[in-house]
Amino acid sequence: MTRKLFGTDGVRGRANSWPMTAELALKLGAAAGRYFRRDGSAAHRVVIGKDTRLSGYMLENALTAGLTSTGMNVLLLGPVPTPAVGYLTRSMRADLGVMISASHNPHQDNGIKFFGPDGFKLSDAAEAEIEAMIEGDIALAKPENIGRARRIEDGRGRYQEFVKTSFPTGLRLDGLKVVIDCANGAAYKAAPEVLWELGAEVIPVGVAPNGTNINDRCGSTHPETAAEAVVAHGAHVGISLDGDADRVMILDEAGHVADGDQIMALLAARWAEEGRLTGGALVATVMSNLGLER
Repeated sequence: MTRKLFGTDGVRGRANSWPMTAELALKLGAAAGRYFRRDGSAAHRVVIGKDTRLSGYMLENALTAGLTSTGMNVLLLGPVPTPAVGYLTRSMRADLGVMISASHNPHQDNGIKFFGPDGFKLSDAAEAEIEAMIEGDIALAKPENIGRARRIEDGRGRYQEFVKTSFPTGLRLDGLKVVIDCANGAAYKAAPEVLWELGAEVIPVGVAPNGTNINDRCGSTHPETAAEAVVAHGAHVGISLDGDADRVMILDEAGHVADGDQIMALLAARWAEEGRLTGGALVATVMSNLGLER
């Protein structure tokens, strides 16, 4: 079964143009509901997060309508980083997680990405089945079985606590001055708050989203913005995220950028020194620089 709608990272396109229309989102939600309720059981839960794009409201409502029409219960997280959706899908025992975002793309684009109950991207096979159901007959729920939708006010807070637990116990960032560029995106509240709660002095950049300024001359696609702030404020480090906070660029105290390959190499070397590098190897993708092998 082949996929035409789903790409390597979900469904993406220009907002209000196929496939990123309210109509398609409605059908996609209904098809996903049919897929997860095909066993006939009643209790099914979906979590939906989004970034700060204006079109996110439209797609969120359409997806919710499609999902609830088939009996799925929807938990709305609001603007949260993409990793938060994966984490909360698993921790809230949901069958499906949905992130509405086009990552580092401009605000005119948007996308829909599905996560399985394990918190990882839904399998290609499952996506293909859902895609095949879009144009088929959808078994709508009886009136008394229509799903419910509710907003989860503490979703971001739950994720922030999880992020902090990933730091070694007792580690604090006191005395560290950090520039954090959130790209006017999904992490505009979470990232500065986590750093501040860990003790850092935080200089936030890109934390005033208005629906159309996500990734606009800020974030990981424009690290020069964070670099300027690092130098201007005499910061020790700069962190530049993209619109949904699933990619990062790190800058040193001079504003020089360390890309993903350099970050992986630095972490691997440190972990090797500490005896924490399992198997003594670093696993990377084919997109990584061959210099990592040397």
